[in-house]
Amino acid sequence: MPPIREPRAGAAIIGPAASSRGSRAMTTEERQDVFVVDDHAVVRVGVRSFLEGTGRFRVVAEASSLTEARMRMSTLPESTTFLIADMQLKGGSGIDIIREARLREPPLEVIVLTSFPSARILRRALAIGARGFVLKEAGGGALLEALEWAQKGHIYLDPRLGEAIVDALVFPDNVDRQASEERLLTLLADGLTDRDIARILSKPQATVSRDISLLLKRMGVTSRAAAVSAALRRGLLV
Repeated sequence: MPPIREPRAGAAIIGPAASSRGSRAMTTEERQDVFVVDDHAVVRVGVRSFLEGTGRFRVVAEASSLTEARMRMSTLPESTTFLIADMQLKGGSGIDIIREARLREPPLEVIVLTSFPSARILRRALAIGARGFVLKEAGGGALLEALEWAQKGHIYLDPRLGEAIVDALVFPDNVDRQASEERLLTLLADGLTDRDIARILSKPQATVSRDISLLLKRMGVTSRAAAVSAALRRGLLV
């Protein structure tokens, strides 16, 4: 497994003002081509502005949904080196596009840019070849460092991921529990009753009702609707 590095802390917001201090200028021929996938236009614009402002990268394609990302993937220039992708996409999960990026010839180096750390997603993304995780709040310096380390064959983990890193790499049982809870939240989001959920999960209805009560307590909410709303805000439902 490639070495894992926790980077130095960064605080700037991604954008042109944070761009190229201290970066080495490259010629157009030396620039690395990047594919950016995020469902928020402001994020894509910020990433493009920052990366191209360094003189070291060129954004050759953008996508706002899983469907569009797949379409763009099939027409990327062979020179494309990196995929920067969010995990929450319209039409599916960023996990799907990461898998396709790694199966491409040549494979793309993948950096996950996310607002909500999830141990399960972190573990799954690393398992299929993601090279870095950067929180959107971390800033351009962290993204640049992640790209540099990925290019060297290392794995970059934003230290702000905190418990997600520990859970994913040290306590895999916690990840299994989280996966079960996220599946339960998905079923609740579909508006299913305890009886329906019990049938789907092949569990006694009383067990499902107990699991839901414990889940609400762990999330610090008092209703199922509030649990689903909180899960969406935290990026647990992708």
